[in-house]
Amino acid sequence: MEQLTNAQFKDCKEQFLQLGEKALYLTHYQLAVETRIKDPVQWKMFLTDPRIADYISSEMNLIRSASINEIIHKAPNSKSVGQAQLINALVKIDEASADKSGPIFIYSYVPLNAEQEFAPNILRMEDQQTPVEEFEDTEEETTEEEDITLEDIEISTIIPEE
Repeated sequence: MEQLTNAQFKDCKEQFLQLGEKALYLTHYQLAVETRIKDPVQWKMFLTDPRIADYISSEMNLIRSASINEIIHKAPNSKSVGQAQLINALVKIDEASADKSGPIFIYSYVPLNAEQEFAPNILRMEDQQTPVEEFEDTEEETTEEEDITLEDIEISTIIPEE
């Protein structure tokens, strides 16, 4: 696929911004009908440009967040059960579209073959990823009850990312 010239890009951008919020929801075919640029291929190249795709994505995230906030603001006055479900669905969509960065970990289970299962250097793990040996030797009877104080309890605060 060809690239847009600077003049074509600038022209598409001008037409796109003139449409306002409506432009965010239109396809390249609809943009060709709604604007003076009648070539849907040119609009497709414009919409798939990484700068424009990022712009549209960030605008949609802002609109989605504002809609969620508006619905939550109106929630105390509503007696609709469906509104709670709508808020929950919108929040899940908002969380799914949030920018997630960092390493991706894929956990998998690979069963041991007969030779590996009885090898001396193999350490069996339970579902909680705690070595089995830690549980086998810790069968101690405790007769004393200990008083638990606030100092014994670790308190942590979870601050949501903004």
